[in-house]
Amino acid sequence: MKYLFALLLLSFCAAKTIAQQKPKQKAPVKKEMNKMLEDAQKMMDDMMKEMDPEDKKFMDSMGMKVPGVKKADKALQGISDKQLAKAWGDDTRMVPKKDAARIAAIAPGVPDSRLLTYIAAIQKKLMGAVNPELVKAGDKVYEYIRLNTKNSSEAGNIAAGFWIAGKPQLALYILGKVCVDDPKQTDNISNYASMLSMQGGQHLAIPVLNNLNAKFPKNSTVLNNLGQAWFGLGDIDKASKYLDSAIALYPFHAQANLTKGLIKESKGDKAGAVENVKRSIRHSFTDEKEGKLKQLGYKTQLKDVRLPFNPPADPLGLEKTERPEYPMSVSQINALLPYWQQFNADCDAQIEQLQKQAKELNEKYASSLDKLMAQGAAAMHGGAIPTVSVPVFAKKAGLAMEERRRYHEIRIKKLLDEFKKLQDDLTEIRKNNLNAAAEEPCSVQRDAVNRRLKKLNERRKKFDVQELEVFRHMYNDLAYYARYTSTDDLMFNMIVIPYKIDWLRKNRELQPLEMDYAGTFSDCVEEDKGKRGKLADFDDVACKIRDTTNLGVWQFVTTCTKLISKLNLKVIEYTRYENFERAEGDEYVESTLKIAIEKGDGLHKGPLKAEAKIGAAIEFEFDRGGVKDVIASVEGKVGIGHNVLDEGLEAGGNLGGKDVWDTTVEIGVEGKIGLISGRGSIGGTGKLEGIKLLEW
Repeated sequence: MKYLFALLLLSFCAAKTIAQQKPKQKAPVKKEMNKMLEDAQKMMDDMMKEMDPEDKKFMDSMGMKVPGVKKADKALQGISDKQLAKAWGDDTRMVPKKDAARIAAIAPGVPDSRLLTYIAAIQKKLMGAVNPELVKAGDKVYEYIRLNTKNSSEAGNIAAGFWIAGKPQLALYILGKVCVDDPKQTDNISNYASMLSMQGGQHLAIPVLNNLNAKFPKNSTVLNNLGQAWFGLGDIDKASKYLDSAIALYPFHAQANLTKGLIKESKGDKAGAVENVKRSIRHSFTDEKEGKLKQLGYKTQLKDVRLPFNPPADPLGLEKTERPEYPMSVSQINALLPYWQQFNADCDAQIEQLQKQAKELNEKYASSLDKLMAQGAAAMHGGAIPTVSVPVFAKKAGLAMEERRRYHEIRIKKLLDEFKKLQDDLTEIRKNNLNAAAEEPCSVQRDAVNRRLKKLNERRKKFDVQELEVFRHMYNDLAYYARYTSTDDLMFNMIVIPYKIDWLRKNRELQPLEMDYAGTFSDCVEEDKGKRGKLADFDDVACKIRDTTNLGVWQFVTTCTKLISKLNLKVIEYTRYENFERAEGDEYVESTLKIAIEKGDGLHKGPLKAEAKIGAAIEFEFDRGGVKDVIASVEGKVGIGHNVLDEGLEAGGNLGGKDVWDTTVEIGVEGKIGLISGRGSIGGTGKLEGIKLLEW
C-alpha cells in the first residue's frame, strides 16, 4: 500500500507539472490557462476516485487532502494576456532578440591603463543593483579572503568557489573587488568578464573580453565567452563567428557547441543542431542537453557520453566461489557427495542470512518512506514538494546499465537455446549408455555406470560453467552500476542483496547428475578423493571516485553519488550534503568551471593521481538545476584556460582505455581556474541588464 501511495505523490507532482505546461504552438491566454488548470483538477479528482480504499484511508489518517488548483488560479488573476504572451515568448525563444540599446552601450575599448577604473565603475553600479545584504556579506567574506590568501590568484579562486556553490551574484561581487586590487591577474579578469556576461552584463563584459582576446589569440575560453556574450545581446552573426572559432580549436567544447546547436535549430538546421549538442554532451552531461536532444528527435546513447568509471572484472567477488568437482565415476561420487552437501548447506545458510538483511533494509526503507509521505502531507498544505535527488553520475550509469542489460538479455536468450540442446544431449547419452544387466559382475555394472556418469557430468558441467559465467557477469554489471544510480547505501544494498541471493540460488540449482549412486557397488569400488567447495565472501562494490577540490574557504568533495560542499570562514561554518541538486536559495547558470593543476609546461599522461602536477583538471558542469557533471580531464596549456585533449579518448569516455579517475584526485587553491560561459536567459532576467557605463 505504501508503495502505491508513493506513486500517488509522484502522480500529484506530475499533475502539477502538466498544469503548468504551455501549449507548443502559440502563447496561451488566461482562458486557456484556466482550462488547463481545470483539466489538472479533474485529473486529480479522477485519480482519487480510482484510489485503493486502503490508500485513501491512510491519506485521511495523515490529514492529507486532495490538492487543488485554486492558488494557481488566483495567481493568474493579476496577469494580463499580453504579459502571458511575453513570458511565453521569452520561455520558448531559441535565440534572444537583438538588443540594440545594450549593443550601443558597449564601451569602444578598455585598455590595460583603464581596466581598474572600468571594473571599479561596474562594482559601484553593481552595489546599487543587488540586495544590500549581499553587499554586506560580500564585504565580510572579501575581508577574510584578503587577510588569509597569499596572492590575488588564490583570492580569485576562492571567489569562484561561490559560483560552484550556487551563489553567482556573491561570486561576482567578491571577484570584482579582487580584480580591482590586482587588474593584472588575467585569469581573474577573464572569470569576472564571464560572470558579468552570464548575469545580464554582456555589454559590460565584451570590452574586457576584447582586451583579453588581443592578448591571448586563439584561446577557446576567451573566444567562447565572446560568442556567448554576443549571443546574449542577440547578435547571432557575431556570436557564431566566435563560437565557430572556439569549436575549431576544441571540437567538443561543451558550451560553444550547445549554444551553436540552438542557433542552428533556430535556422531550421535540425541535423546540425543535433550534431552540435551531441558534441557538447560528449564532453559533459547535463539534463538540459539530454532534453534538447530528445526535443530534436534524438535519444542519447551510451556512445554519446564519456564515462567517469571503468568497471573491474568482478566487483562482487563472485569469481571467488569455488564449487566442488563434478564426479566422473561412482568412486568420485562417494568422495564428493559430502562436499556438495556441505556446499549446498552453506548456500542455504547464506541465503537465509541475506534474506534477514533484506528484511531489515526493507523496514528501514519503509521508515524513510514514512518520512517522505509526511513531507508530502505538508506539501499538500502549501509546503515544499518532497524530491529525491538524482546522483551525479546516475544518468551516465543508467545508459551503461541499459546497454549491459540488453547485452545480457541476448546472452540469456542464447543460454535458453543451449539449455534445450543440453536436454537433448543428456537424453541421447542416457539412451546410448544403459546400465549393464543385473546378472553381470560388479565391475561390469560399475564400468557401465561410470561411462554414462562421465559423459553426463562432462556435458552438464560444460553447460553449468557457461550459465554461471553469464549470470556472474550480469549480477556484477547490475550491481556495479547500481552504485552510481542509488541515492544512498540503503537503496544500493536493497538492489544488490537480491543479486547475491540469486547467485547463491543459481549455484544451489546447478548440480551434478546421478549423485544417488553414492554407496553402490561397494564390492568393486575403490576409495577416491575429492576437493571441497567454498562460497565467496561477497566483495563490497566500493565507490572508486573521490575528488577533493579545496578552494581555501570552500571545499568540494565528489563521490559516486554526492557532492559535499563545506564553507569555513572561521566565523561561519557550513556543510551541505547533496546529490548535485540545487538547495533552496541557490542559483545556477549554464556554464563550466575548470580547475587545473599548472606548475610548468608539458602534459601529464595516464590516470590522474593525487600527486598529479601538470594537466590534471577537475571540471564542474552546470545547468539551471545545479552541478550536473564532474569531469576529470587531461589538458594542454594554451594561454588563459585550457583545451581538453581528447587524443585516445575511447567510446565510453576513458582516456587511452584507462580510467581517468583514481581513488582520490586532489586540486587545491593554487590551481588555475577558468570560468567558461554558457548562454544566459533568452528572455532577459540578469541583474546587470540595466547597468550602462556612459562615463567611467
